[in-house]
Amino acid sequence: MRDKTYLSTLINYNTWANEVTYADVSKLPAKEITKKRETPLQSIYVSLHHLLNVDQIWLGHMSGKSHNFQTLRDVKIEEFDALWTARREMDETLTTYVGSLSGEELAEIVDYELIGGSSGSMSRAMCLTHLVTHGSYHRGWISDMFGQTDAMQPSADIPVYERALREAGKPPMPV
Repeated sequence: MRDKTYLSTLINYNTWANEVTYADVSKLPAKEITKKRETPLQSIYVSLHHLLNVDQIWLGHMSGKSHNFQTLRDVKIEEFDALWTARREMDETLTTYVGSLSGEELAEIVDYELIGGSSGSMSRAMCLTHLVTHGSYHRGWISDMFGQTDAMQPSADIPVYERALREAGKPPMPV
């Protein structure tokens, strides 16, 4: 795949969905954000952190750099506001990164090794697609954890994004 417009749209959607999710999480009492729950990633906070970690890992794979994450639950940032700042920085980095790639670079094969030691190879475009789908998957987990609070869960799927663009007078998603 060499369609940079499509991948840029996915990354822009992912950025928006992260912002919606963080904004909704910020309205929760702090104890609800860190409360241990019956889920593999243990809490809303750890889940948010996991998404940032995985983006860092895959950006490293695409840049030919290794990572030092040991588990899916590594927490390296202890405060919510600092984590949100790091999330925004990562989203900006990914947007800039995708914008810098040529069609040939998008098609280039990237070797990777996951935290558990499994390895493989995918095109750079599929690595980026994975970041977006992985984010959606785990934001779904976070949404489920909202169901264990008295708060309304985030609404951050693509049709809601399209409506948000329209209501803000921004250009629509490409065809």
